[in-house]
Amino acid sequence: MRQVAISGSGGRLRAALLEGGRLQEWRTEDEGTGVLAGDLYRGRVADVLPGIQSAFVDVGVGQNAYIYVDDTLPRNGVASGKPNISERVQIGEKVIVQVSKEGTELKAPKVTTRVSLQGRYLVYLPKEAGVSISRKIADAVVRQKLLDTLTAWLEPEEGVIVRTEAADAEVSRLSEELAYLKRRWRDTLTEAEQLSGPGFISRDLAMLEAVIRDLAGSGVDEVLVEHGNTFQQVKAIMHVFADENLDKLRWYRGSEPLFAHLGIEAQLQRALGRQVSLKNGGHLVIDRTEAMTVIDVNTGAFTGKGGQQREQAITATNVEAAVEIASQLRLRDIGGIIIIDFIDMKEAANKERVMVALKRELSRDPVPSTVLGITALGLVEMTRKRVRASLAERMTEPCGACAGHGRVWTLEEMQHRLWTEVTTLVRVQEAEAVLIELPERLFRFMGELTLEQQQQWPARLFLLHSPERKPDEYRILYAGRTGEAARLHGKQS
Repeated sequence: MRQVAISGSGGRLRAALLEGGRLQEWRTEDEGTGVLAGDLYRGRVADVLPGIQSAFVDVGVGQNAYIYVDDTLPRNGVASGKPNISERVQIGEKVIVQVSKEGTELKAPKVTTRVSLQGRYLVYLPKEAGVSISRKIADAVVRQKLLDTLTAWLEPEEGVIVRTEAADAEVSRLSEELAYLKRRWRDTLTEAEQLSGPGFISRDLAMLEAVIRDLAGSGVDEVLVEHGNTFQQVKAIMHVFADENLDKLRWYRGSEPLFAHLGIEAQLQRALGRQVSLKNGGHLVIDRTEAMTVIDVNTGAFTGKGGQQREQAITATNVEAAVEIASQLRLRDIGGIIIIDFIDMKEAANKERVMVALKRELSRDPVPSTVLGITALGLVEMTRKRVRASLAERMTEPCGACAGHGRVWTLEEMQHRLWTEVTTLVRVQEAEAVLIELPERLFRFMGELTLEQQQQWPARLFLLHSPERKPDEYRILYAGRTGEAARLHGKQS
């Protein structure tokens, strides 16, 4: 069963794709925070570096974004000869840019002036003329019909990329989607004009659109949504991008929070671990550095006794590892250079079998990857396109107690986990108030909540400072009546 789960509770938009109950993909969007792939900003060119054909753009987030010459548009709309960054942008110039690659803790986000708005059937290019049709649409009659139809709907400066799914779509669906994307662009321009300086242009429903388009557009059995406003937003977007799946949309109103009910929280916890167990007793060890990700495959408790039996056991472990590695790369959003150390195999046929399994599983990942082959040391080299920050970067931060050598949950992540637990206590035990023991960093963070923010919590909060607790550890001491929580709080303060 293929499920998409979406929640907007606690002021955070989260979405998950599950297949057979197993978490395959995880996306998050915190209101007003982060520089995410696809976001649009009004920027100001801060510096131009002709030596490396690049420029830096102030987008109002405290860190300048990076733009390469190939990601800029010619001023007259027509490219001639080899482009030069100095001819494309100038210091002080105001530009609308789109994030093409999210930044990391050490690298700036990458942006482009080649804005594209993604739809299910079409990708709208408001500043690049022409119609480009997917090569997978092979029928010449269908290609010509799409070309003629879309050209008639576009202004001279506009363009579209036609996705493969458009070949089977009704003309009315294409027209409705293009009109929707054009409205989004007009709204973007209006919002940009209202900004006095560099800054974020409202993300609107961009993440929900991407989730519905990418995860719930086809082949989904159920779309579960928690939180009333989020449900209405999902329903409206599905009318445009996945109308045929509206009958699979469900509003989840269970007493237990949606992600806890589906076991997603526990799976996320495991996804941040260094070691991943395999069913046959082996395991993976995943280590990430700034330069690359290294994955080691271990047989663990395999029962091969030597000779051909050992070779078969090792090959079976490697094949299972290849399947798991592809799944972990997608779930953890790991991109860049990846080195895999499979267990040594003697026979070339077995090595090929493992490589075929790895490539097959990677082909199911919507993010493109390339397997380059096996090195002289027997290591598999591959790359996976980096689209967004990894799961670890989104959910954890460097630990201050060990000079950044370890990682702890982010304050936002801890607050959301606490929100989930409090919500469960309110729904299951009808708790009015909770008494919580917090580590120093979270105590300070929660203490800065405004009165309005405190009132949005499902129960009244009574907070205790506990310096001896670990940086990402808290404890709920009491959940129940407000009077008793206040008494206990005063007694222990």
